[in-house]
Formats: sequence, structure tokens, C-alpha cells
Amino acid sequence: MTTRLARRIRTLAAVEISLVLVAVLVAGALLAFGVYIRTLSNELSGTQAQLEASLARTLPRSAREGGRFAASLLLGTGSEIVFLDADTRVTVYRLHRADPSPIVTVRSRGDLSGDPHAAGPLARVILGLATAFGLQSLYAHVGVLYIIVKSNDATLVSTVRSFFIPLLVALALAVACGVLIARALTRQALRPLDDVTAALSRFASGDLTPQLIAADERHELGALASAYNGAIAQMERAFAARDRANTSMRQFIADAGHQLRTPLTVVQGFIAILRRGGFESPGDRDRILDTMNDQSHIMGSLIDKLILLERWESPEAAAKAAPIDVGTLVADLVAPIADAHPDRRFAVSTRAGILAAIDPTELGYVVTNLTDNAVKYGRGEIAVRVHAEDSTAVIEVADQGPGIPSTDFARVFDRFYRGAQRDVPGSGLGLAIVKRAVERARGTVTLDSSPRGSRFIVELPRAAA
Repeated sequence: MTTRLARRIRTLAAVEISLVLVAVLVAGALLAFGVYIRTLSNELSGTQAQLEASLARTLPRSAREGGRFAASLLLGTGSEIVFLDADTRVTVYRLHRADPSPIVTVRSRGDLSGDPHAAGPLARVILGLATAFGLQSLYAHVGVLYIIVKSNDATLVSTVRSFFIPLLVALALAVACGVLIARALTRQALRPLDDVTAALSRFASGDLTPQLIAADERHELGALASAYNGAIAQMERAFAARDRANTSMRQFIADAGHQLRTPLTVVQGFIAILRRGGFESPGDRDRILDTMNDQSHIMGSLIDKLILLERWESPEAAAKAAPIDVGTLVADLVAPIADAHPDRRFAVSTRAGILAAIDPTELGYVVTNLTDNAVKYGRGEIAVRVHAEDSTAVIEVADQGPGIPSTDFARVFDRFYRGAQRDVPGSGLGLAIVKRAVERARGTVTLDSSPRGSRFIVELPRAAA
């Protein structure tokens, strides 16, 4: 399809360029013909003026005498002089420049056989063009003579005809040049199209190696090459995202398997003990059953968190956000956690009336996970603060140590990442849930940590009442 399109474009371009060149040549030929006709007209005017001035002094008595006088002049080949008296017609002309003297024909007044005539299929066309360009016969009356000064039609036609072959050759060369120029221009113009076609053909054959094409926006098809390069860049990003997703999925499966393997191994071990009857008292059996129950709850919680994250990642799972009082809800969420840990001091500073558009359940995940992490990993007082900064509602949860190593900053919100403190119970999904819940509300969560403690900062766009 592209080859046929390129052939049609080249043909059209060749026709247009050839027509332009032919038109230029024809216009140049007509211009040269016009100059020639103007020169010939001036020559006829000069010949007439010379004859009138000379014959006015001698006043010849017959056409024969006028003819003899005209024959003595240096007459050019482009002019013809006719003398008429009452009975005689005398024609004086020169056929070739090399002739020693003009030809003088004497006939009766009405006999035109002595005048030179042009012959051939193009004679009428040439004479018609000469007339259209202003070539006319000149008339004068001196004494008893009538004088006609006109162009030598035979010489005029012969002269013009001699240029036909060079003109035809020039026209043929113009057409050939038009074809060559069209081929060169179309090759240059269609190069982006050819490059894109070749690249797509390479993709179709299975070679998916991205290769950019040189694109010039000033070029007619430069936008096509730019669009192709944009598609290639997008494909590279898609491939990179796919590779990252595959890597993340493999890591996710490995981490999930590791997290589930520990409680599952414990449960399987105790089941084997129970089958063998390997317990000495009912108390041992109860401890085994309690442990199995705890491990099943851990597995259930982990599975619930994974299902929650997966549901939030779905494009159809839009957040059910509504303006809520962030300060009031945060205080209500932190209160039961503080009651459950009387050994830890909580400093809660909130203010009512700070509204943000977020699902209350998802905000609950954010606050409880951040507070639980401060309880499990931090020391000293746990500070929870809610305040407003311009158009942002800010929630801060801070502890007093030992902080998070800087090497863990980049991965602290990744799924299953738990850093160095793996002796503390947990699944490594809490901060991932926090980050995703905040993002669903179009907010951000950041970490500010040092050896003196860690501070998580959640910023949510404020909402109108």
C-alpha cells in the first residue's frame, strides 16, 4: 500500500514539476519570439523611413526604378519591399545573408507570384503568432509609387522553425529533469513514512527492539515520525512498567508465601502433635489450640489486608469520599488504642471543624496503623496532632525513638517490607495500606525520622462543609 501511494505521489509530483518546467520553457520561447518580432518590426520601420527619405529626393517615375534603388541598399533577409505603380509590381527581397545582391522580381500589378511565400503545416501558426505579437506591413506613397515594407514570411517561418528541434529537446530535458527532481523530493519527503513503515514491519516480524526515528518538526511528515517516537517511548515505559510489575508480583508472591508459611507451619506442626496425642494434660491441649487459633487469626488478618489492597488497586473501586471532621474522628480512633496501652503516654491535639473528603473507614485504617506502629516500634510519648495549613488538613503521628534508618526510607511504604525489626509481630502491610488510602483521597503521606523518633505526616485536601 505504501509503495503504491509513494508511486502515485511521485507520478503527481513529476507531472506537476514537469508542467512547471515546460511552462517556463514555453514562456521563455514566447518571450524570445516576442523580442525577435520587436526587432524585426524596428527593422521594417527603419527600412521604410530610409526609403521614404531617399526616394523623396530622387522621385523615381516607375516601380522598376524604385526596385533598382532598393536593390542597391543593404537589405536584410527579414524584410521584403514591394513597389507598385499603375501597371507594374516589383518585389525586392533577400533569401540568405550570403547572397551577393537581393532578388528583384517584376510582375504585373495584380500578379503575386513573385513574392516569397511560406509553406508548411506550421506556417500559419507562426505567422498568426507574429501578427498577434504586433508584426504588421508598413505602407508609404512617394510620387507615383506605392511602397509596401513587410516581413519576409518565408524567412520568418524558416528562422522560427529552425528553433523547433532545440525547443523540443529542451522540453524533453525539462520532463526528464522534472521526473528526477520529483523522485528526489518525494524520496526526501516520504523518508519518515518509509522509516515508520520499515519499523512497523520490523515489529510485525517479531523484533520489538525500540529504535527511534530522526524527526524534524519542520518536515511535512515530521509529525508522523514524532508520533511514532512518542509511541515508542510510551511502549518503552509500558515495558518498563510491565517489568516492574512482574518483579513486584514475584516479590509479592514470595513475601506473601513467607508471611503465610510461618503461621501455617505452626498450625501444621501442632496438628501433627494432636494427631499423635502428644500432650500430657488438658492444659497443653488448650495452649496448643490457643496457639493454633492465634496463628489462624494472623493468616486471616493477612489475607484480609491483601484482599483490601487488591480491591483498592482496582479501577472500579472508587473511594466513597465525603467531607468529614478529621479532628473529631482522629480523636475517637486514638482513644481506644490509648486505653488498650496504659503503659504508654498519648498526647492528642486535635481541633474540630477541619474537614477533608475521605472515606471514614479508610481514614480509620490510616490512623490506627500509624498509631499501632508508633506503639510497637517507637518509645516514649506518642503524639497525635491534627491541624490545618491553608487548604490542607494535616495529621501527624510521632514517637520518641529509635527512628527508622535512612536506608529504609525508600521502601518503608512497600508491601511486606519490615526493615530490621522483624522480631515485632506484624505483616509489613500496614504502611502500604496507609499510603494507598491516602492516595485514594488525593493526599500524600511522608516520613520524617531521626534517632530521636519518627513522625508520619498525612496531608489531605480540605473540603467545604
